[in-house]
Amino acid sequence: MNNKQSFLSRFFSHNITLLVLAFLIAFAAWFVINASSETDTNVTISDIPIIVDLPESAVSDGLKVFNAENLKGSVEVSGNRVTVGSLTSSDLSIVANQSNSIISPGSYTLSLSAKKTGLMTNYNIVSSVTPATVTVFVDKEKEQVFDIENKLTVKLNDSSHYANTSLSQTKVNVTGPETQVSQIASVAVEDTITGQESDKTFQEKLYFYDENGNKLDLPLVVTDIDTVEVTISVLPISTVSLGVNVTNAPKDYPEVSVSPSTVKIAATQDTLNKIEDGTVNIGALDFSKLKNTKNSMKYDITVPNGCKVISGETTATVSVDLSSYVLAEVTGKISSKIDSSDYDTEFATNNIELSIYCPSDLAEEISSSDVTVIADFTGLLDNLKAGNPVSLSVPLKVTLASDYSTCWVYGSYTTTVNVTKK
Repeated sequence: MNNKQSFLSRFFSHNITLLVLAFLIAFAAWFVINASSETDTNVTISDIPIIVDLPESAVSDGLKVFNAENLKGSVEVSGNRVTVGSLTSSDLSIVANQSNSIISPGSYTLSLSAKKTGLMTNYNIVSSVTPATVTVFVDKEKEQVFDIENKLTVKLNDSSHYANTSLSQTKVNVTGPETQVSQIASVAVEDTITGQESDKTFQEKLYFYDENGNKLDLPLVVTDIDTVEVTISVLPISTVSLGVNVTNAPKDYPEVSVSPSTVKIAATQDTLNKIEDGTVNIGALDFSKLKNTKNSMKYDITVPNGCKVISGETTATVSVDLSSYVLAEVTGKISSKIDSSDYDTEFATNNIELSIYCPSDLAEEISSSDVTVIADFTGLLDNLKAGNPVSLSVPLKVTLASDYSTCWVYGSYTTTVNVTKK
């Protein structure tokens, strides 16, 4: 017996070898039988992308399909068991019929048809597409940035404290179909939080609202952020007085009233401690702008950084009754403190008419000798070049003699001066 025969005898003498060989022969026989079988097998191919092609004219007009990305369908195919068993969704495509006739924005329901797109073609498509139709939304794309409104309500158990809410971001970028984005009047976070006792940070969802404050469900509209981080700060409450900074006022002027006189604010205790005398200054009251009437002016209520008005007021009315004063017209003589050895000056006028409000008895007595008018060249001569005359508008400082300290000068005054640096 030669070596070859000895090897074959040993090879076929093992049971495991014979078992493997038998399996291979059986599989080959099964494959050949199935491959040559004339009996077709039906298989459903799922998750086939649905193609919605718009005409070039619509695309050039800026139209696009907004819900096409996730549109999928299925079809039933028939053929040889091996062939159809190896098919995948990439071997077929589903086309939305009539999509090439869409030329304007709107919602369209289109019928569907399937076709072969892969290399294998020896099978048949035996059923209609499931679903039979698809609804697509076509529009121009619109992008808009909105401020994020804070509509959060926090209810504390402790009435001596206030829950201030702040958002990590104040703006959101919104993109989607033009007709849907145009419905959005505002974007906000809205929630009611109860039983809060300490500081807290958490995420809140963004909502769309129309112009009437109704929530909108716009699934085709997307945002660059879906949620915003909210921080709740629990702050102590304090009642503070409102006041104004009075300037250019006469001595013993009438009482200036502010209404409301007080507001409630919330802030950290360190910030509250820095408010001097418990008074918040909301602006300036300049008597040079007031006439002899019952003056009443609106001011925005501004509070120090880190404070928030929680009693609801946004404006205050500042009032002062000056109707008892009398207008006196006085001619003032203009003088200046400019150094004549360095500058030549030529005033357009040497006198100016002044409006001064006084108590009735002083209004009859005040005269030009009780008024000093000085042309103030401060900062106007710094860049002046020698030999070049320049026409300057120079502010005038008006002061009254001490006997008329209960009067005030109304208005601001300037004069024109030709100045030449020597």
